[in-house]
Amino acid sequence: LVQKDVDFTRVQSKVKNEVEGEMSKDQRREMLLAQMKQIMKELGIERDEKEALALQFTDALKDKTVPEEVQKVIDDELAKLSQLEPSSSEFNVSRTYLEWLTCLPWGQTTQENRDIGKAEKILNEDHYGLEDVKERILEHIAVNFLQESTQGKIMCLVGPPGVGKTSISKSIARALERKFYRFSVGGLSDASEIRGHRRTYVGAMPGKLVQCLKVTQSSNPVILIDEIDKLGKDFRGDPSAALLEVLDPEQNSSYRDHYLDVPLDLSKVLFVCTANELDTIPGPLLDRMEVIRIAGYVFEEKLAIANQYLIPSTMEENGVGDTKLSLEDEAVRKMIRDYAREAGVRQLRKLLDKVSRKVALSMVRKKEEEHPAVVVGSDNLTTYIGQPVFLTDRLFGQTMPPGVVMGLAWTNMGGATLFIEARGRLPVEGVEIARVSIEGSPETEERERKPSESSPLGEPSDMQVTGQLGTVMNESSSISLTYARMFIRELDPQKSFLDKAQIHLNVPEGATPKDGPSAGVTMAVALVSLAMDIPVRSDVAMTGELTLMGKVLKVGGIQEKVIAAHRENVKTVLMPRGNEADYLEIKEYLRAGLTAHFVDHFDDVYRYAFEGQEAPPLPFEPRGLPASTIVTPADAMPPPLPEVKSAEQPGL
Repeated sequence: LVQKDVDFTRVQSKVKNEVEGEMSKDQRREMLLAQMKQIMKELGIERDEKEALALQFTDALKDKTVPEEVQKVIDDELAKLSQLEPSSSEFNVSRTYLEWLTCLPWGQTTQENRDIGKAEKILNEDHYGLEDVKERILEHIAVNFLQESTQGKIMCLVGPPGVGKTSISKSIARALERKFYRFSVGGLSDASEIRGHRRTYVGAMPGKLVQCLKVTQSSNPVILIDEIDKLGKDFRGDPSAALLEVLDPEQNSSYRDHYLDVPLDLSKVLFVCTANELDTIPGPLLDRMEVIRIAGYVFEEKLAIANQYLIPSTMEENGVGDTKLSLEDEAVRKMIRDYAREAGVRQLRKLLDKVSRKVALSMVRKKEEEHPAVVVGSDNLTTYIGQPVFLTDRLFGQTMPPGVVMGLAWTNMGGATLFIEARGRLPVEGVEIARVSIEGSPETEERERKPSESSPLGEPSDMQVTGQLGTVMNESSSISLTYARMFIRELDPQKSFLDKAQIHLNVPEGATPKDGPSAGVTMAVALVSLAMDIPVRSDVAMTGELTLMGKVLKVGGIQEKVIAAHRENVKTVLMPRGNEADYLEIKEYLRAGLTAHFVDHFDDVYRYAFEGQEAPPLPFEPRGLPASTIVTPADAMPPPLPEVKSAEQPGL
């Protein structure tokens, strides 16, 4: 028993000595490290980690004009950092916060270009057309020059895809000699991406605007907020509401990010937003922006852009030099006319890329030095890009049947023309005849009416409307039918076709949703043409909202609609009287060869639409304000091409 106690004591003593030895070794190492650190500090070889960080943050603020409130926050945070242990989690949070505070460009701005001529040259080099945007930037430079200061503005470029909204923003930064930063808010649904996260959250980060200032190291960059019309919204907040303070000139001089929680001056930032349509942008946010519309390009502009920018760029990017590929002018014209009728030039760029890629493939298959130069003309264009997308210029040719009218519409892809078709038939007593048209071949099918289904002759019939129309357009069709019935009675009291007939109103391309109030006039003219069995002039297109009293109300998208009419070789357009000022703001070469009639009442629409068509004259003087006419000469030319080509491309 005694021997067991002795052995146990011996083992216990051994374990104790080993543990104490390890502890003394660690303590000795810690003591030596502390002594070495103190010696190196005394010799100036190495500083304390916290002191080194404090010195680093202080040096980062040199040559910066830090506001008093921000400086107080930095001093307090430095004092807090000095009391924390480096191993604590709070130390790293405080350190990261100080890094963000000290890396921002407090009071630092980029010297802005104030040479109007130089800026204008850069803008013309990079983009063809877009005079409204260029003029607005030159005005901004002029104001800064007179005030001898650097100012910020909020502009919103609105237009269909491919017209150059994003690329012109880069050119604006280059013309002003400012730093450029872009971020897209399309589909963004987290407000913290704009305002930042609270520092209490793990992995908290400042918002995009603070990150922008850190990257550009300038207080006056050009910030592009792309796709602002596609902002989302969910349980994480509303980003559009977060942008209200950012894009308000009266508030953004003291903008507060949730992470930094100190005032930031964004008043010198030039904000450029892009959107395809304004309807989805909240009203309070839209009110803070200066809207500049970019409607699209006409044929002559696309031709100039292709020759000056797109063709040289695609050849260079695909490794095909101008010695190996030659695009004839007629081939480019056919490509624009039969393949790329959209408002922008993105589809045209894709087609040019396709041609260049096919030539590059044939060059690789053969030895490059043995490959002959390829000449692409109108006769062999289909070999490279396939068959034309647009086989005919119009759905109906130069002769329009009664009941068919061409209207002008606005879409988020630009302007477009659409046809309104109206057909009708008086009911046969006892038999209902439904006429269905399949590919232009009428087929009739008859069935006996049941006595309960028959209606007395003369009872007003309802109108069937097809074409995937929205609520507003359906209401416009009802208004048009009601007014057309009254108007026909005023022309000839004996005509009761619209009162008794079974009417079908159709807008072709039924797979495409359509809505808006501007088709009211077009629908009414189609119904009047059907009732009189007299066709409308084939060179006329029209737009306008119609009321029950026959007044023609102002509509939007005039420039886009004029470009669409120009693209379809329309010679005469009928528009509301209230849009005359909008029409005059359009560049003269965009409306070259157009005769525009501005009407206040449907009476004038009737006069111009059926002019020379043997339609009965109005039995009374036209009601409403007198119509006005603007004739634009056909020889109006687009602006000349710039002399110098740049790498920036329009609409890409």
